[in-house]
Amino acid sequence: MNKLRETYGTAFRATVNAGKKMFSTPHRLAAILSAEGVLFTLIITLCNNNNQLFASRLGASSYQLGMISSLPPIVGMICLIPFAIVTDRLKNKRIMVIIAAMLLGIMYFLVGTVPLISHNPVTALIVLLVMVNFPMSLYGSSWQSFFSDVALPLDRNEIFAHRTKMNTAVGIVFPLIIGMILTIASGPLKIFVHQIYYYLALPLAFGQLLLLRKIHVEPKSNPNPFRFSGLVRTAISTFRSRTFLGFLGVALLVYASWQMDWSIYFIAQFRYLELSEVQMSLVAVLSALTQFLTMGLWTRISATKGIRFVFIIGIAGFAFCSLVMLTSLLLPLRAGVGFYYLFHCIGSSTYSAFQFSILLCLLEVIPSVNKTLAIAIYSTVILVSNVIMPMTGVHFYNLFGENRQAMVFSIAAVAILRILATTAAIIRYRIYKGKTIDSEA
Repeated sequence: MNKLRETYGTAFRATVNAGKKMFSTPHRLAAILSAEGVLFTLIITLCNNNNQLFASRLGASSYQLGMISSLPPIVGMICLIPFAIVTDRLKNKRIMVIIAAMLLGIMYFLVGTVPLISHNPVTALIVLLVMVNFPMSLYGSSWQSFFSDVALPLDRNEIFAHRTKMNTAVGIVFPLIIGMILTIASGPLKIFVHQIYYYLALPLAFGQLLLLRKIHVEPKSNPNPFRFSGLVRTAISTFRSRTFLGFLGVALLVYASWQMDWSIYFIAQFRYLELSEVQMSLVAVLSALTQFLTMGLWTRISATKGIRFVFIIGIAGFAFCSLVMLTSLLLPLRAGVGFYYLFHCIGSSTYSAFQFSILLCLLEVIPSVNKTLAIAIYSTVILVSNVIMPMTGVHFYNLFGENRQAMVFSIAAVAILRILATTAAIIRYRIYKGKTIDSEA
C-alpha cells in the first residue's frame, strides 16, 4: 500500500512539475503579457466568438449575420489612423492600450443589455457591434506598437510564443464549458446566459488594466509634434517599401479568404453539419488542443527555418481546413461530421503557427519611426477587406440558392483563395530565403 501511494505521489509531483514547466516562464515581461493576453482571449471567447449565435437567437437573418461581420470594420477604418497618430505622440503607449481594453469591456457590457432595452434587438445589436470594433481595432494596433517598444528584438519570439501558447490553452478549456452551459440552458435562459458572458467582459478588462500597469515603460522624453507632412511621408515610405508591399499582398489574400467564410462557416456548421452548441465548442476545444501541443514545434521551426517559414505553415493550414469543410459537405451527414471532426482539428493545429508568425513578420517590414501609424495603415487595408469579404461570402451563398450546393460552391471559392495565398507566401519565402529583410527596401 505504501509503495502504491509512493508511486501515485511521484506521478502527481511529476505531473505538477511538467505543468509548471509548460505554463511558467522565467521572463517577467512574458509572464505579464501572457496573463494580460489570457484575459483578452477570455473576452473574445465569451463575447466576440458568440456574436453570431447570439444574433441568431435574437432572430437575425443570414444577411444580418453577414452585416455583423462586415459593418464593424468600417469604424476601425475611420478611427485607426487618427488614433495611431495620437498613440505615436504619447509619452507612454500603454495609456492607449488600457483605454482600448476598458472601452471594449464597457461596450460588451452594453451589448449584454440589448434584449432588455430594445424592441428591435437585432438592429440595436448590429449598431453596438459596429461600435465595439473601435476599441477592438484600437487595442490591436496600439498593443502591437506597445509590444515592439517594451520587448527587445531578441526576446520577441520567446515572449510572443509564450503569450500565444497561454492564449491557446484558454481556448482548450473555456469554449467547451461555455458551449455546455449554453446547451444545458433552454428557451429564454439561453439569451440570459449570453448576457452574463457579455457582462463578464468589463471585470476582465479591468484585470488587463492592473496587469498592464505592472510593466515598466521608459516614457518618451520629447514626443514629436504632429505634422501632416509627417503622416504623408510615413504613408509614402511605407507603400514604397517592396518588403512591406510583398507582406501586405500575402496577408491581404490570407485575411480576405478567412473573412469570406466568417458567416458562411457558422451556417455550414449549424445548418448543414447540424452541430449543436456543445459540438461546435468541442471542435473549438480539440482544435485549440492541437494548436497548444504543436506550439513548441512552431517555435523550434522558427529557430531553424525562420519565422517566414512558420508563416507559410499557418497559411497552408487555412487552405487545408477549407478543403476539409468542402469534403465534409460532400459526404453523407454522419460520415461528413466524423471527417470534419478529425481533419479540421488536425488542420487547425497550424492556426497557432499563424498567430505566432503574423505579428513578428509584420514587425520585420515596418519602419522604426511612427510604428503605430505604419501598423494602422496596414490594419486599415486589412479592415477594408473585412468590410467586403464577409458579405461577399454571404452573397455567394445567397446567389447560388441558400442550400447545401450553394454552400459547397462558396466554400470552394474560399479554398481557391487560400491556396493562392499559400502559393504567394511560398514565393515570398523563396525570394527572401536566407536574407535579413530591410524594412526600407
